[in-house]
Amino acid sequence: MSGPPDIAALRARLSGGDGPRFWRSLDAVADSAEFRAYLGAEFPAAARLAAAPGRRGFLKLMAASFALGGLTACGREDGRAYEVPYVDQPERILPGAALSYASCALFDGFANGILVTTRNGRPLKIEGNPDHPWSRGGTDVIGQASVLGLYDPFRSQAVQHLGRPDSWAGFRAAMLAQVPAWRAGGGAGVAVLTGPMTSPTVAAGLARLRAAYPDLRWYASAGASRDGLYEGARRAYGRPLETVPDFAAARVVVSLDGDCLDLGPGQVGLSRRWSDARRAAYADGRLLALHAAAPSPTLTSAKADHAVPVPAARLEALARDFLGFAEGGAMPTADDPAGRWFRRAAQALVEARGAGIVTAGLTGSPELHALVHRLNGALGNTGATLRHTEPAAGQGAGTLAELAEAMGRGAVTALVVLGANPVYEAPGALDFAARMARVPLKVHAGLYYDETGAHADWHLPLAHPLESWGDARSLDGTVGLIQPTVAPLYNGRTLPEMLAFLEGGETEAEDGLALLKRQWRRDGEDAAAFDARFDDALRAGFLPGSAAPTQAVALTGTASPAAPAAPDPSGLDVVFRPDPTLWDGTHADLAWLQELPKPLTKVVWENTVAVSPSLAERMGIATGDVVRIEADGRHVEGPAWITPGQAAETVTLGLGYGRDVPDHLSRGLGYDANALRPTGTPWHLTGARLTKTGARRMPVTTQDLGTMQGADIVRVQPVGGAPVGDPQGAPAPASFYPPPASQDRWVAAQWGMAIDLDACTGCNACVTACQAENNIPVVGREEVARGRWMGWLRVDRYYEGPLDAPATHFQPVPCMHCESAPCELGCPVEATLHDSEGLNLQVYNRCVGTRTCQSYCPYKVRRFNYLDYTGDLPPVRQQQNNPEVTVRARGVMEKCTYCIQRITAARIASAKDAHAPIPDGAVETACQGACPTRAISFGNVADAGARVSAAKRDPRNYALLGHLNTRPRTTYLAGLAPGPDAAPGPAPSGREG
Repeated sequence: MSGPPDIAALRARLSGGDGPRFWRSLDAVADSAEFRAYLGAEFPAAARLAAAPGRRGFLKLMAASFALGGLTACGREDGRAYEVPYVDQPERILPGAALSYASCALFDGFANGILVTTRNGRPLKIEGNPDHPWSRGGTDVIGQASVLGLYDPFRSQAVQHLGRPDSWAGFRAAMLAQVPAWRAGGGAGVAVLTGPMTSPTVAAGLARLRAAYPDLRWYASAGASRDGLYEGARRAYGRPLETVPDFAAARVVVSLDGDCLDLGPGQVGLSRRWSDARRAAYADGRLLALHAAAPSPTLTSAKADHAVPVPAARLEALARDFLGFAEGGAMPTADDPAGRWFRRAAQALVEARGAGIVTAGLTGSPELHALVHRLNGALGNTGATLRHTEPAAGQGAGTLAELAEAMGRGAVTALVVLGANPVYEAPGALDFAARMARVPLKVHAGLYYDETGAHADWHLPLAHPLESWGDARSLDGTVGLIQPTVAPLYNGRTLPEMLAFLEGGETEAEDGLALLKRQWRRDGEDAAAFDARFDDALRAGFLPGSAAPTQAVALTGTASPAAPAAPDPSGLDVVFRPDPTLWDGTHADLAWLQELPKPLTKVVWENTVAVSPSLAERMGIATGDVVRIEADGRHVEGPAWITPGQAAETVTLGLGYGRDVPDHLSRGLGYDANALRPTGTPWHLTGARLTKTGARRMPVTTQDLGTMQGADIVRVQPVGGAPVGDPQGAPAPASFYPPPASQDRWVAAQWGMAIDLDACTGCNACVTACQAENNIPVVGREEVARGRWMGWLRVDRYYEGPLDAPATHFQPVPCMHCESAPCELGCPVEATLHDSEGLNLQVYNRCVGTRTCQSYCPYKVRRFNYLDYTGDLPPVRQQQNNPEVTVRARGVMEKCTYCIQRITAARIASAKDAHAPIPDGAVETACQGACPTRAISFGNVADAGARVSAAKRDPRNYALLGHLNTRPRTTYLAGLAPGPDAAPGPAPSGREG
């Protein structure tokens, strides 16, 4: 295929003596062979305009090229996509009506089942797929924000070559020139680097590519790699395995820096299973106790009933002590907090033999994971409360360190990076960018023109999962199917299509749908039978029965001897953790996640350096002091954040920040912790030095007070103890407010909400879902610093007890929808008022912005939009707005509405059935639907059989600030705590399905 015309020659003709004759005879250009070849490659449909030479035809062509110049990234050049005019209404499409598609949200390559709500062909909102065997209707913040990622204006929008716009045709021509040499050498010198990969279709494409080029090398990269988990299983069982806990069969859980409730590929499924088991245990009159030890607080340790901070270097020794005691050894007698915690946890594990779980997390060392496997085996837990499966992520890839070494010695002549960003993710010691510069040909395909794209010769836009065909496995192995909900916005390709092109060379590659069908069509299967089975799977969102089978395992060898502790003159441990909102930085350009308060610090728009209270006191460090952490000749600087529950001599650095891509949202935010990460122990660094720089930069946070200041805000119910909820059936106190208006005969609902604080893990999925559903704007770091954060729902975090090891509580706070609402009394124009169904309404076109209601509200859940935060949104970003919710103008109050648009839709649906009452469960608020633990109940409190009514009858139910007599419709169920008898109790009667 011909390339672009010789621009230098054309420029010479224009500027030289041939210029006048050139302009007088434009036909010469239109008739030139190189121009026609270029035209045929770039604009096949327009090439016929130049079929008849002539100045008029040439001018038509130029006018068309100017019009199409800005749209070169909007459609495929290969003819595989086409448009159909909206003359006859497509089947199942009703203007303005919602239509949902089952698909999957990807997290480090792992799938969570979702339903994508679309209106008029635009994906607007992510909901959980309740039928998906793993996620069971829950979501996480990454899945909720993925719809914003589709419309993100920072996404890569065109092919680039050496930093300049190019085309897929140009890239294809360049690659075809390489294929003969690759085939002659069997792919020697060619390296393919992918991100975490669980897709069977991608795995098949990669296998075919490696078969076509036997000497090609495959490597895998991830900022938060699971290599430590798999290596630990290999040391214990002789092969890499995935470990899935069965909380329903457990009586006690011990977490050694575990992360089963933290953001990650398994958060949605594991959180739901943990909360279900916790509820079942409470119903049986016992507590499924969680014991946690961690160097830095996490959501898992924050929800623990017994938690203790332990340095990362001591975790392996702690696991050895557990193993020794389980095998009949003596109980350690240390009387420090860690020793007391150990005795309680060890005794509980031994008393619950065969019904306990010991777990470690992503950041644990391989040796820690191996010891945990041996401990579970010694306790009889393996196969009873823990099952092992083949890893969902593909195995057999080389590591990033091996790739860097190969590039450094010149063994890589062509590097193809698919969906990874190694220049940013690689530990600083690898100096990956410098080594990558030695590779002659570098190709990068990604959603963003990121750090690796800037160092590549070719950058190619990948398609977003919401506009792609594909598949991926969940943590339990279930195969989820991914289907497009909109045509590709920026002409991106999928990974299977990229691999098929690299494999096929000169032949035309199949598209994503054909590759997906090829993967799942059985040999000899009838076409009609396959199409029917495939369509059923698409409607479900997954392949039934595809979960990975349980593997029989047997421990090999014995535990390795404890390594002697290396002397550390500084005594300072540095641990690295994925950011709880941005993870490893892959999603750093999504403004929703940047402005999402981090669960424990409530900091937005940056990462901090977490310092323990004791270390801060010893070194005179205050929150906001800029500190420097140095090791091995490298350093990072960031603002300190004094973190309760942090191990004494431990500093925590968060990943995901310090990005350096021009014109991107994430540029210049925070520091890049990867610069300090060691190659061999990427989650733990010893021997670092911490110093104060003398500068100050106060992190921006959405919560100023970290304790309850003696108020009765979060209540905790001891299992078996006296109830702590509000008295049931007590007469309502007298009030100055008139009683609510009587209902007419068509009104059958009184809406209310109950939130179970024991089930809430503080994951923030509800906050992101509320933002997506209600068109809540992002205001930016400076506005948040002024107290102008616009979230309609917040999750407060409170500490209780000593700073070194406090109890941590989470409390979601939406509008309370008070029956005696102070805001209504204060509003001078009645912009806020009650309706007959108990909703506290906000009439935007009445509001004049006095903010009186905000002052009168004791819960501080009302927001005022000081500026026009939505007027300058890019057009592509505006496509995400929910048309069912008003986009507010500047100068009005905003607040939670219990998703009144969803209530209205249910009322309209019930009106079609002779004004039948809205059935329980027909209305699900955005926060309720997103919650992976099902902590939120919503419905008609006038219906005694409704789930929310049952929750409000629970002895744990109480009203927040109920003594103010506001009579809130939103109430809470107190958290659970060990009661007077904290023994594990009898074994549960059932296993988790």
